[in-house]
Amino acid sequence: MLRVTLDIVPFGVESDARHIGTLEIARTTRCDDPEDYRVFVFATDGELLNIYTVKQHGYACGAWELTRRALDILTHPECY
Repeated sequence: MLRVTLDIVPFGVESDARHIGTLEIARTTRCDDPEDYRVFVFATDGELLNIYTVKQHGYACGAWELTRRALDILTHPECY
């Protein structure tokens, strides 16, 4: 599973950092390639807001590309 957290750090001051939200990205099987991944979106307080799927992601494309695709679906759901 990948976990992506988004925090805001005003002016780089760590003591003022605030958590915005979290994505957890998990494989749907143990060893398919390409693989479908489930994405779980959590709010600041940990409440589950959404679940969706990134389809047919090749393992060789890497974690950053998977994260980019997950964020693309989150921010542009009308395209999927």
